[in-house]
Amino acid sequence: MKTAYKILLSVLSGILVLFSFPTVLFGWHAPDLAIIAWFALVPLFVATYKSSPRESFALTFIASLVWYGGSVYWVYNAMFNYGGLSFFTSILIAMLMIIILSLYISVVPCLAKWVNRRFRGELIVLLPAIWVSVELCRNYIPCNGFPWANIAMSQYSLLPIIQIVDITGVYGLIFLIVFVNEFVAEFIIRLSGEKVQFFKQKAIVTFIILCAVVAYGFYKLDRIPKSVETGGTVKVGLMQGNIDQGEKWAEEKARYNLDIYSSGTKELSQAPVDLIIWPEASYPWSLADNLKSLPPRNLGISENKKNTNPYLIIGAVTEDADQYMYNSALLFDVNGRVAGIYHKTHLAPFGEYVPYKKLFFFARKLTVHVGDFIEGESFLPLSFGNHKTGILICYEDIFPEISRKQVNNGAEFLATITNDAWFGKTSAPYQHLALSVFRAVENRRYLVRSANTGITAIISPIGRIITESNIFERSMVVSSVFPSDIITTYTFLGDWFAWACVAYTIFMLSLAVKRKKLKTKN
Repeated sequence: MKTAYKILLSVLSGILVLFSFPTVLFGWHAPDLAIIAWFALVPLFVATYKSSPRESFALTFIASLVWYGGSVYWVYNAMFNYGGLSFFTSILIAMLMIIILSLYISVVPCLAKWVNRRFRGELIVLLPAIWVSVELCRNYIPCNGFPWANIAMSQYSLLPIIQIVDITGVYGLIFLIVFVNEFVAEFIIRLSGEKVQFFKQKAIVTFIILCAVVAYGFYKLDRIPKSVETGGTVKVGLMQGNIDQGEKWAEEKARYNLDIYSSGTKELSQAPVDLIIWPEASYPWSLADNLKSLPPRNLGISENKKNTNPYLIIGAVTEDADQYMYNSALLFDVNGRVAGIYHKTHLAPFGEYVPYKKLFFFARKLTVHVGDFIEGESFLPLSFGNHKTGILICYEDIFPEISRKQVNNGAEFLATITNDAWFGKTSAPYQHLALSVFRAVENRRYLVRSANTGITAIISPIGRIITESNIFERSMVVSSVFPSDIITTYTFLGDWFAWACVAYTIFMLSLAVKRKKLKTKN
């Protein structure tokens, strides 16, 4: 196959993967095409079937540039429109992120080809195992990780398919999607007259696994609601103030911005609800650690002792006695007293701190409004009444291990508070919501999201989005959620499947290296 055709196939794969994700391009909201993820990688795998490791790397890099470029372009919007950086600096940071993400995935077929050559044959699960291993690394490296736009994200709306993540986490779903794509590619190659090793075995395995996953999915879709919806409910009121990022920290707008939420609190208190949740950093001033600067009347909490207030969670920037700053969630009890606080444990690079400051000296403007934050250390949920909710601030809900820790510490449902105003009207708010769906399914917990500009939503333990707001509209969402004490396989064992893939990958790489050394000696 000519190189030009291989490049075209790679670009086609990039486009197909991109449109399997929730996508907004040039103001156009693409339809939900989750199903195409199951064959989106086929053109790329066909192009790399007889390619060298080096060529496979290059072709995959081209494909991943397309899908990451079309998925995380919103980084430029955040840097340029709201971060105060120049056009060229914003482009530079966005491109750097896209290149780093693309380099991760490009390693996968390169390594698979190199190992397969040492064994003079195709190892059936090697490619998807390496893919999962790389995705696990991307969850932690660099800059604390950024697992945005993994291919599992595309499946958030296919409820029968995603139920398997309560056993394997999203990594099992990633493995399956890559495995099926590889099989379909080999089927096409076989039709062209090429000999494909282990094709019949792969066909049988693929059929059995897909049937098992779908059957398990329908079983859980029927059983989980019955298991969860057996006890009492918590009525939650979520607020979406729709405050423009450019006005969020403007001193002259602070009182007006606070009034939006305090008046909403008064309204929701009459609903009535048990718990009201404000978005991330919705309180417009930083708060001293002792919280004496926060009288209850500023929050819409009734000071009449005859009235019973709902519990209230607000997002705020807090500062301790040593002037260290935290991105925090504060819980107020029915008497308006602070009953708990959670500090964000996973900070966003370039948004809450600048990594490698000497290298990225030009990006210091990004944190000029609030300064660099300090990470929290506790994963304890916030307790209100007889219930506990695990707090996830901003993009903490894209990291599965954080939700898992909260649930293992007793969280009966999860609550995300976020400010997605940074993203503008791009793909990011929709992708952020899609990623959070998996946290609900992994741990079989309701997940509620209170977002400044959207998307505010309620997600059930089977991943169904029960209700959601429109973006960039002021709104309130009220719904009942069922607290859960289910402990899933994933909650108990964590990323066992991903680490098994890592162990297998390392084992096969070590064997391949040993074979190469023996061949060199002989």
